[in-house]
Amino acid sequence: MYLLNTATIELHRFDKLKVPPYAILSHVWSPVEQTFRDTPLVKGAHDRRRGVLQRVSDHALRRPSKKIKGACAKALRDGYRWLWADTTCIDAGNSAELSEAINSMFDIYAKSSMCYAYLDDVPPGEDPHPPGSSFRGSKWFKRIWTLQELIAPASVVFLSSDWQPIGAKWRLASLIESVTNIDQLVLTHKRPLEDVSIACRMSWAARREARREEDRAYALMGIFGVCMPTIYGERGRSAFIRLQEEIVKRSEDQSVFAWGPALHDHGSGIFVANAKEHDYEPQTDTETLFASSPSDFANCADISPIPLQEFAARLGLDRENVPVYTPTGAGVRTTLPVVPLGQTSKMPTAMLGFLACVDGNGRLVALYLRAHSSMGAKLLVGGYVSQGSRVNAYCRTTRLSSSEQYLICSSNLQEVIIHSSRPSNARERSASSASSSSPSRHSLIFFEPPCTIRISHAVRKALERMGYITPVLPERGFRLTSAGEARSISFIGYQPFTVHFGVCAIDARAVGSTQSAQLWATVTFDLGSDVDSLLVKPDGGDLASESVLVERPLGYAEGTDVCPDESMLVQQWKDHQRAFGNKSREVRLTFNYPCQVLDCASERGMAEVYELDIIFRGYYRTDSERRRYKGSAMSYSIGSVAASRVKSH
Repeated sequence: MYLLNTATIELHRFDKLKVPPYAILSHVWSPVEQTFRDTPLVKGAHDRRRGVLQRVSDHALRRPSKKIKGACAKALRDGYRWLWADTTCIDAGNSAELSEAINSMFDIYAKSSMCYAYLDDVPPGEDPHPPGSSFRGSKWFKRIWTLQELIAPASVVFLSSDWQPIGAKWRLASLIESVTNIDQLVLTHKRPLEDVSIACRMSWAARREARREEDRAYALMGIFGVCMPTIYGERGRSAFIRLQEEIVKRSEDQSVFAWGPALHDHGSGIFVANAKEHDYEPQTDTETLFASSPSDFANCADISPIPLQEFAARLGLDRENVPVYTPTGAGVRTTLPVVPLGQTSKMPTAMLGFLACVDGNGRLVALYLRAHSSMGAKLLVGGYVSQGSRVNAYCRTTRLSSSEQYLICSSNLQEVIIHSSRPSNARERSASSASSSSPSRHSLIFFEPPCTIRISHAVRKALERMGYITPVLPERGFRLTSAGEARSISFIGYQPFTVHFGVCAIDARAVGSTQSAQLWATVTFDLGSDVDSLLVKPDGGDLASESVLVERPLGYAEGTDVCPDESMLVQQWKDHQRAFGNKSREVRLTFNYPCQVLDCASERGMAEVYELDIIFRGYYRTDSERRRYKGSAMSYSIGSVAASRVKSH
């Protein structure tokens, strides 16, 4: 171990068993720092025989930085002969020594006689307590490495930019707790660190930053008492996955799995078992057993483990289940108490997997688990939960109170394989994302009444420029309020088509059903060429009671003769989009949400408005084009509409 002589600012090497008392520096790195190679090294008696001139030369070539001089001067005034600083006392060019130092960092700080926390962005003489103080907002509290540097040492003194004391940790413990959310009993070493749940300790690091992604894992090894190789440059967030794997080898605390979005009252929502696989596949890190970064634990400070004996008693199990986690090629194999949430012939199995931990209100924590056709026997974590809203949140976990005791006591131990982390190779990543092209989707939209369907002005203009005659449509859209309502809109041209949409009733008694009505849409072709009979006169009335004068049912009508089936349900469409027709004439419908329509938003609320995008692709010809483009072929694109003009046969 290397230490700086605070008088000469030279490095000395000590045997691990003969390390003298030392002070230690905690700071935020600047763009340029004094390194191990910038610091004179005293190698022993042989080095001292080199003479005074050689040592003077060393100091001339390796002048100490202002920060190191200030730290050494402060330590020397306080009676400390030796100082440890991470920038100068670790030979970063030696990978073995660097890895050993990182794994030992928590102990190095814990064994120090005094830790100087240097806050270079806090001016001298400022009161640290007011809400807007520089102390509260210091970047020192926002770095991942300073977390263990705050907790590990028994004695910490905070210093301002001119090295003047701001206060000792034990005096400022209440203030520091309000800044960091770390229990002041932990800060003052009156409560063992191991007493705090894994989820809570992770939450301390959730909003802290690091220059390198790997450091968000390496800086936490001492907090959890684990060691592992440091591999800078490893793929993605693998370091944090490895950290969690090491933690579960050494701990029975299952709060490590209780991260991510949660349904805080299980009785307030229904797990959506009737969603299609492409809607169930948001391709985010929340579907995995292990988190991808400490940020996933931001809201987990109140999660704590319960003894396995108490856990078994609450679930009515005959025996305790000591958790064992076995990594496999498919995921992590373990045994959990589970309760099925329902299964149909078309949908995968869904279940609750109970964890031996509770929230701050004493409610049990359970994982939502579900199967997926592309994953084989491996279960994914999380799913959509309906809470009476059209947009339903994606939750990993839920909380169950004593009122759900009937559900809790119906659990049975079952061996499961759970998806552990993000795909590590292109083949697996391709397989898991085959059913979804929306990687950022975090919610499932329920298309149900009451709602407003609006066709944008740009779509109408694009179709008109292609030669279509379109009816005048209400700017505020069509209002659908209950099952059975429908609308039909005809677009007349060389390839006429009609768009039908409406609301149909569905069986609310079906397993996993959360709705009683859904929006449907379809397209029909070959309406004929009687353009005049399809022109309409909109009355511009209230959206909730829309009525239109039409000459025939399929022009622009209140009702339609189309009988909707399951394939027409918009909620079942991948990305809310579907094409109708064939290569010679294709109409693609897309329902966008939310629709940014100010007048609709002010009266109805954005959650009720969907914008219908209509794209026509195919062969068409009008009389005017027949005169202008005899025997010619051309193709062009207007807005979102693409079409090819060719000679008719």
